[in-house]
Amino acid sequence: MNRRHSQSGMTLVVALVMLVVLSLLVVSAIRFGNINLKIAGNAQAETEASAAAQVALESTVTTMAAATDISAIAAQPTVSVNTGGMTYTVAITKPGCIFTKNVPTSDLDPTKTNDQVCFEATDTDKLVTSSGTLTTTPSACKDQQWDVAASLTDAKSGAQVSMLQGASVRVGAQVECP
Repeated sequence: MNRRHSQSGMTLVVALVMLVVLSLLVVSAIRFGNINLKIAGNAQAETEASAAAQVALESTVTTMAAATDISAIAAQPTVSVNTGGMTYTVAITKPGCIFTKNVPTSDLDPTKTNDQVCFEATDTDKLVTSSGTLTTTPSACKDQQWDVAASLTDAKSGAQVSMLQGASVRVGAQVECP
């Protein structure tokens, strides 16, 4: 009988210590789970915001390809893009021309629809080489490189995205690179 009385209460202390250790493990598991959930949510918000910016850029590039005067396309500060989950407001800059090059008639293929318009009339100015000699008469087209940028900031998720898109466009010789 004496042995039983000397151990009374020790089981309770060991059980309480084990309960505290298990409680700490559960609390840390919940914290790690919540952190991982926030990380996944942030990654999803960033991906959706990037997709919205890309959709707005592609729409602008399509407009640029169809325009007769790209320099007349204005900046669009509020383009709404619905990704299915959310609607984002994207700001698109005015397209900027960064490079222009006359297209010589020798580089054109008369069987291609896009090149046929370049044979309608030719530019009266001849191209000049680096040595100063005149080359062939350029066609009625120019190849130009344009840049357009998109940015968005989503107040709800805190996602911020900035993108720059380049577009190579064949335009008429009358279109100047500002």
